[in-house]
Amino acid sequence: MCYQNANVKIIGAHGGITVGEDGASHQALEDVSLMRGLPNMTVICPADYEQARQAVRFAYNHNGPVYIRSSRIDVPSIFDENYKFDVNKALVLKDGADISIFATGDILSEAVGAVNMLSEKGINAELINVPVIKPLDSDTILTSVKKTKLAVTIEDHSIIGGLGTAVAECLSENCPSKLLRIGINDEFGQSGTPNELLKYYKLDAQSIADRIIELKK
Repeated sequence: MCYQNANVKIIGAHGGITVGEDGASHQALEDVSLMRGLPNMTVICPADYEQARQAVRFAYNHNGPVYIRSSRIDVPSIFDENYKFDVNKALVLKDGADISIFATGDILSEAVGAVNMLSEKGINAELINVPVIKPLDSDTILTSVKKTKLAVTIEDHSIIGGLGTAVAECLSENCPSKLLRIGINDEFGQSGTPNELLKYYKLDAQSIADRIIELKK
């Protein structure tokens, strides 16, 4: 479909460890890596209902292959009807000066919690939602990191080939900076409740905040 630039859409319904009890055989942790390596493919990872709804509408109107990653966990609503999906733009959800945090997919809600915890510790983090991994909004990424000099990526996906890799490629070519990739560390998932697995793989808000505090020391 990509070779022909065919007008086909794929919805991946089991993205990340938050699939839960179905375990490793059902938890797609490498899908973004596989899809972003295909020419002509647009790769979208919505964070909540409204972003997913608008991403599907974009895909319907877009002429060409699109992959939309979805998960099965209930997540808080972050965006409302005033939100406008733009395939070319990442969204700065909170301005900050100390560190740039980039989050994609359903893990965004945990990133929001982590940013609030960091604020209580005196760390002023800039939080940016990256709903589109390909094409990547390099301008927003570079503008933020040139200011903070420090970047963190957060994803419910392998740290190999996903958002962390995309941001690493962008920074290494344009603005070499220290980068911490938070995600699944080159391993398979396992069975458990979504919350249990988030804590086990250190993707819950508290674990994310703790890692960033350690990084800032």
